[in-house]
Amino acid sequence: MGDLRLAAVCLAMLLGAAGAAWADETVQPPAAKPMSREDLQRGSPTLRRWISDPPDLLNDIENGQAFPTRLGIGLVFTPSRSGEAAYTVSLQDVVLGGTRLSFSGDFTRSGTSNQAWGAEARYYVAPLGSYLNVAPQVGYRNIVIDGTTRNGLEAGAKFLFALAPRAADIAVSQSWVLPDRGGSIGRTVLEVGYTLSPVLRLTAVVQWINSSLRSDTSFGVNFELIGF
Repeated sequence: MGDLRLAAVCLAMLLGAAGAAWADETVQPPAAKPMSREDLQRGSPTLRRWISDPPDLLNDIENGQAFPTRLGIGLVFTPSRSGEAAYTVSLQDVVLGGTRLSFSGDFTRSGTSNQAWGAEARYYVAPLGSYLNVAPQVGYRNIVIDGTTRNGLEAGAKFLFALAPRAADIAVSQSWVLPDRGGSIGRTVLEVGYTLSPVLRLTAVVQWINSSLRSDTSFGVNFELIGF
């Protein structure tokens, strides 16, 4: 019996040693080779650009405009005047370099005696790259309504919501023209803009004008050049 037990122990030791040797010889899957910096750069143009010219995010928020400077021409229709059509030309939000101050101007004329033109300066309270912004504005406006001219200082504010910086935004401005006679004229403008390409933008405009002479609501579409 002692010999049998000794033989069994020896056999178990031999089998254990053979199993360990087999496990050591088993082929292990190769470890994944880490990507080198050169591989990462080749696969990412954005990373290459950031490495060569690191972005200044704080400067982009402070000075990068969420809204573009734009030069536009468009058509305006006024249902309250039997669908009277007019054309409009505008230059909007020319920002004085390094500041939050911008300048705008526009001219609108129909085939009759009705026309309007004006210019204003705006100062944006929040950084220009902000999604939400408000800008007090002051300027001068001349409005001809049914052959009667009203002109004078215009004051108000513009509220801007950038849905996507320089791509889509909604703006509402409320102002009052303070002529030397005839009472003040209220002007509310709603603009919804969408960028079609790096150089072209489409803006829908709704304007309400309320004066002692009459009240009108007009609808317009502007095609605007941007990126210049």
